[in-house]
Amino acid sequence: MGGCFSKQSKKRVVDQQVSTNGGSNESLETKKKLNDDHKNNLNQVAINWKSNTVGIWKRTHDKLAIHTDVPRLGHKIDIVDKLHRRANLTFQSVTSITLNNLNAGESPTYINGALAGESTGEQLANRISSGSDGATNQQQSPNATGSTGSPSVATINNSDKFTSSTTLTSSGITTAQVLKKEEVVLQVLLSLAGLLDGPEKEQQIKEQYSDHIKGVGDISQQLLSLLTNVVLEQSRMMQLLKVCHQKIILPAYYFIKANLFEDMPFRDKRGSWRMKIVFEEDGTVTAVHSKRQQSTSGTEADPEFEFEWALSISFDHDMQISSLKVDVVDLIISKTLPQDKHQEIQQAFSTLQLATTASNSSGNSFKVSEPTPLNKIDAI
Repeated sequence: MGGCFSKQSKKRVVDQQVSTNGGSNESLETKKKLNDDHKNNLNQVAINWKSNTVGIWKRTHDKLAIHTDVPRLGHKIDIVDKLHRRANLTFQSVTSITLNNLNAGESPTYINGALAGESTGEQLANRISSGSDGATNQQQSPNATGSTGSPSVATINNSDKFTSSTTLTSSGITTAQVLKKEEVVLQVLLSLAGLLDGPEKEQQIKEQYSDHIKGVGDISQQLLSLLTNVVLEQSRMMQLLKVCHQKIILPAYYFIKANLFEDMPFRDKRGSWRMKIVFEEDGTVTAVHSKRQQSTSGTEADPEFEFEWALSISFDHDMQISSLKVDVVDLIISKTLPQDKHQEIQQAFSTLQLATTASNSSGNSFKVSEPTPLNKIDAI
C-alpha cells in the first residue's frame, strides 16, 4: 500500500524530475562560465603579476591584511640591518620540552625563560644573553654614535610576555614558551620605526602601544587602530608594512602556478611561509617572502617533488618599490621515482626557470592606474 502512486502523484514526480534536470544543466553551464571567468582573471593576474603586486601595495593600509597577518605571522619575520645600527631580529621558542618526560603531577619550571636544571652557570648566562627571551640578537655592534646597538628585544624578566604553545607530535605532547603576539608585534614595529622613521617615531609607538594593544580582545582591530592613529599612512615604515602580509604574494604565486601547475600540480606546505627584511648597506630595503610547495602526488612525507620559491620586493631610498623578482630557490625530487619521471619534473622546472628569468629581466615599469580588485585574487 505504501508503495502505490496515484496518477496525479506520478505526474508531479515526473514534472519535478524534468524541472530538476533542466535546472541542473543550467547550473552546470553557469558554474562552467564562472570557472572560466575566474581562470581568466587569474591568468591576467599572472601575466601582469608585477603591476598587480604594486597595485595591491598602493592600497591604503586599512584595505590590506597587515593588522591580521602581522600578529598571526610576525614570529616568522626576520629583520637584518647590514649597516649594524641595531641587532638583527629573529624570533624563536624560548625552550621546548616533551611533557611525557615529566613525572606524574610535575610541571616545568622556567627561570628567566630557561628550563630549570637545563642550563647552569655560564650556560644559562649564554642562553639569556643570546636572546632566549623569544627573539635572538644575532649580532651586537656599535651604532652610529659608537655606543652599543639598541637591543631589539625586551628583557626576559617579565613572564607576562610569554605564553605556552603546545603541539601534539609522534613522540608526545610538546610545549614551548614563546613570546605573545602583542610582544612580537611590538618588537617588529619598534625595529622598523627606529630604522625607517627615526627615534621619535620609535618612542611614540613605545609610549602609545598599550593605549591601543590591550593584551585582551581582538588584537587585529587594536593593531589597525595603532596603524591608523600612530604609525600613519604616509610614514616610511608603513610603506614597508604594506608588503608584510600574505596577499602581496598572490600575483607572483599565480605566475608560478600558470607556468607549472597544469604539468606538475602542487599544494602549499603548511606553515612554510617566512619573510626576511634586509636593510642594505646602500640604504635601500629588500623584503623577501618565501614559501614551500609540495607535489599533490606521493605522500606528505615523500612527495614526488618539493620546491621553495621567493618573491623579492626592493625599495629605493624614498621607500617606493623599485624592483620585483620571483625565483625558485630550492627543488627536491624524490629519490624513489623512476628516471623518466625524474627527468619530466626537471624539464618542467627548467621551463619555469626560463619564465622567471625572462620576467625578472623584463624591466620594472609599474604603471598601475587602479589598484587591482582583490576579489579577483582572493582564493588560492
